Amino acid sequence: MTPFFSPPADPLLKSLPKANIHTHLEGSVRPQTLFELAQAQGVDLGIPARQVEAALQVSGEERDLVDYLRKIGVTYPLLKNAAALQRTACEAAEDAALDGVIYLELRAGPVTHCTDGLPLEEAIQSMLSGLGQAEREHGIVARLIVTALRSHDPAANLRLAQVAVAYRDAGVVGFDLADDEAHYPAELHRQALHTARQGGLGLTVHAGEAAGAETVRYAVQELGADRIGHGVHSIEDPSVLELLRQRRILLEICPTSNVHTNAVPSLDQHPVRQLYDLGIPISIGDDDPVTSRTRLSNELTLLSQHFAFSLSDLWKIQQMTLQASFLQDEALRASLLEHIDQAWGASAALHQ
Repeated sequence: MTPFFSPPADPLLKSLPKANIHTHLEGSVRPQTLFELAQAQGVDLGIPARQVEAALQVSGEERDLVDYLRKIGVTYPLLKNAAALQRTACEAAEDAALDGVIYLELRAGPVTHCTDGLPLEEAIQSMLSGLGQAEREHGIVARLIVTALRSHDPAANLRLAQVAVAYRDAGVVGFDLADDEAHYPAELHRQALHTARQGGLGLTVHAGEAAGAETVRYAVQELGADRIGHGVHSIEDPSVLELLRQRRILLEICPTSNVHTNAVPSLDQHPVRQLYDLGIPISIGDDDPVTSRTRLSNELTLLSQHFAFSLSDLWKIQQMTLQASFLQDEALRASLLEHIDQAWGASAALHQ
């Protein structure tokens, strides 16, 4: 079966400055990098070099989120040392910068990558070092969201939250809960999420992706989520939509991956236009750009071509994205917003 892919990026949308607050490190690893890491580490991938790219990308056979996550899991054995984490974090931010992203919140699950020789602190520091390198070399502002996985031991995720808080002034801005939503309720990790929130980190929770709208309500009301990862099933419950609207809780929408994970049955049934028109704050992300063969500019092109979003609509989404970002430096946020407004405003005026 041929998978759905987003359209080629509109050159204008690619050139405009953008913010992306929903991208996973593990779904951003370049195929060539994975092959080189395997060679350097003496790891047999079990597939020839020419098949590495296909192993990382959706095939069209994926039935749900768990199938999609298996594609991402191909990278896990190679991301268990500091050099690999630093390199891949830097490259993820570099690739975003090449797509016109000026502000990136990259999320990653350090517990997955830790070994006896790579403690949590070193794993997080390695990723921060990679993001810092990308900032120096490519001018992008890049921050880290530490991600807990639902399938992990709650005690391990509590420890992860404690360590993440310790890096709050070093580039960690948020804490996330991701992974198999349908089989591991967020309640299992409530203590970790509260620890992160009490420690001053922004809180985003994957919810309403592989489960219903009630998971979004729980994340907002019981966990104190500032943002929701995906949240597309919110559309099924008017009371949840009203909760999001009243509290200005932003949904981090990733249209292409939502099709790949079967969060929506088809692109035509994606609620992104309805959510936007209902006044729900949204951002647009590329989720796992290598896995889904997309970038933020492709996702914005998709909104423009398939859902009739105007340039002014997309500009407003960029504003909402930066306003809902976990960036702690308000002067820097204001500067990035000004950059966005100047560039998008000029383009909107030209294309009226």
